[in-house]
Amino acid sequence: MTLRESWAVFQRIARRDQIFTQLGLPRGWYLRFHYWGRLCDRLHLDFPIETVTAKIFEKSIKFPLSAPYGCIAEGVFVDRQYQVVEQLNHTPGTILDLGANIGLGALYLHCQFPGAAIACVEPDPRNLPLLRETLDLNQIPATVIDAAVGGTPGQFNFVCYHQPGYSRLEHLLTHLPANNISVTVYTIPDILSRLGWTQIDLLKIDIEGAEEELLSQNNDWLTRVGAIILEIHNNTTPEAIASYLEPYGFQLMKQPIDSEPIYLAQRIKSTIRQPIS
Repeated sequence: MTLRESWAVFQRIARRDQIFTQLGLPRGWYLRFHYWGRLCDRLHLDFPIETVTAKIFEKSIKFPLSAPYGCIAEGVFVDRQYQVVEQLNHTPGTILDLGANIGLGALYLHCQFPGAAIACVEPDPRNLPLLRETLDLNQIPATVIDAAVGGTPGQFNFVCYHQPGYSRLEHLLTHLPANNISVTVYTIPDILSRLGWTQIDLLKIDIEGAEEELLSQNNDWLTRVGAIILEIHNNTTPEAIASYLEPYGFQLMKQPIDSEPIYLAQRIKSTIRQPIS
């Protein structure tokens, strides 16, 4: 990395540090957190985990965080990727989080919709202890399902990348790296059956490129979904995703976020099932 590039990174982290201070964290916290993590990575040291205390939507929150998850914290708390409380045309009673990671998205959604029942689906075993800790620290009675989601059920290879926010099912890859494990894959109807839910009022999807396969195949379950907030990865396009959702009455709109391609899909007003409880 050149000196100019390093300076640009420093400026970006400094700007984000200022936003974290607005969440009640001390000035310089994110600068220290980021660069200490980079040092640990270079020296091949274990990343320390610290419990972060912040405030969002006038609520005090806590969550465990280590350097590999720093970019996820940025997306959730700085870019506000899942801030939808003013956009949704209904108040969700059920929220299904696909690709829950360490639970920061579920936490952010819970703060907006504290009365909603939440279920988190996460296949990476490295993330699961921190996910459960996030839920416990904030007294969120969510159900955790340690599995992946797809259009076809079964056992599939799951590649665990160095950055635990980017791991994915192997059938999305042209070759299979050595660092893979076998995980259970459930379909959405499987998950609904396990939860005893009849519908999903808000579906959050961040499954590292598997959204194409999930939404395009065996997708009649979309009739049971009220709204979707999702990241669209570069193995597909917003136009393709919209084409799968439109037959079920959804309109796809880009969220005002520059850092990631986050989209909100809601039912066109004339097709909304009322009431959505």
